[in-house]
Amino acid sequence: MDEAGRLDAPLLLVANRLPLARQRGVWRPSSGGLVTALTPVVARVGGSWVGWDEDAQGVPSRVEGLNVDLHAVDLDPALVEGYYHGFTNRTLWPLFHDLVVQPVIDRSWWRSYETVTRRFADKVSEVIAASPQRPVVWIQDYHLLLLPQLLRDRFPDLRIGMFLHTPFPAPELFARLPWRESLLGGMLAADSLGFHTTQYRDNFLRTVQRIIPDATVLGDSIMREDGRRVRALSHPISIDAEDFGALARDPATDTEVTALREQFEGRKVLLGVDRLDYTKGIRHRLQALELLLEQRPHLRGRFVFVQIAVPSRDDVEEYRRLRTQVETEVGRINGRFTEPGHDVPVHYLHRSIDRTRLAAYYRIADVMCVTPLKDGMNLVAKEFVTVRDATDGDGVLLLSEFCGTAHEFGHDAIRCNPFDVEGLAMLMERALELAPEDRRERIARMAQVVRDNDVFRWVGDELAAITGEEHPG
Repeated sequence: MDEAGRLDAPLLLVANRLPLARQRGVWRPSSGGLVTALTPVVARVGGSWVGWDEDAQGVPSRVEGLNVDLHAVDLDPALVEGYYHGFTNRTLWPLFHDLVVQPVIDRSWWRSYETVTRRFADKVSEVIAASPQRPVVWIQDYHLLLLPQLLRDRFPDLRIGMFLHTPFPAPELFARLPWRESLLGGMLAADSLGFHTTQYRDNFLRTVQRIIPDATVLGDSIMREDGRRVRALSHPISIDAEDFGALARDPATDTEVTALREQFEGRKVLLGVDRLDYTKGIRHRLQALELLLEQRPHLRGRFVFVQIAVPSRDDVEEYRRLRTQVETEVGRINGRFTEPGHDVPVHYLHRSIDRTRLAAYYRIADVMCVTPLKDGMNLVAKEFVTVRDATDGDGVLLLSEFCGTAHEFGHDAIRCNPFDVEGLAMLMERALELAPEDRRERIARMAQVVRDNDVFRWVGDELAAITGEEHPG
């Protein structure tokens, strides 16, 4: 890989989903977190992308706005139920997030997970066979932990990397999985394994030491009995800082900002932007807000809380229940604290919003509340400080100590324990009262961290590790 970020071979990305969605009969790039992170990468590097789509037969080979060839994995509904709604979302996801809810152990789901991973291996093998040059394979996330081993068995000299976008749990938690050896063995067939933080990386290394008898851990490397070396590295994912800075200053964003400022005139704005997921701490945040309004009557009417909750996994029972709980909390707070003839204290939006509108919300937010119970990284925090630094440089980031971003921003964010609802309420009040000069200095320092370690640095580090080279950045 050279200084311009060019590979010596084609890049083959493999992820659970293809990066597109069909809207009114037209295929367009989708807006999920993984797609947002990887779009700037594929714009520069190109290559191919293998992933699942419900309409696998109808997926086009190319879509405008995505510089990749698309290859769909076809899965029947029963497999999707066991693999996706079952094993990945109800077994791995809660376990990897420190048992925020109890994982479900179901052997039929595991069999679906194995079957689906073989389907992915078949599709990747087809793409490799049709490629005039052996590609570099970069596998994304916990949905496909078995895939490196299946590919290594078929292509012993293939260069394979995997990046885990979730946290990696402590050994004593991972050890609860009946299939722990199989999952670790699948991962250890890669050349390089990427994690957001040194803590997640170290959890993985300690787990390997505990569970895999033929593995020797030496620093950030795992030596296998067959002599193969696997590197486990900390590479925090990031955003395209230059792009978000330009978006913040765009005239279309200015227009949105004007409308929002008129809507919330005379009040400070606290903002939350999350997928509607139980790991994001939305209910704890609402409970802290309710406590603040209850204990500090003089603050009533002086601020508004805007919660944007992007729909997520509506066909999973835990997520349907969470939506009901969140909407009940919002209704109770607004019922308790709305005065006749005045606006409600909580504005709740259960929908996706476009990038321009999102940047406008970032620009009007006095306090950005990023308070997950557990999160791999959280790019919302990075987007917020980048947008604010690109405009007036003001604003406060209230940040959970249990997300990867906290490891990069340190104490320039106001760090919180989201499980401590009373403490969170007090920190919300502190954030509202922080001095302007202090706010601007904190934003500037955090934005500099993002610029120094943007998404292109992340992909450069990852691809250099897979190919066995040192990234010049």
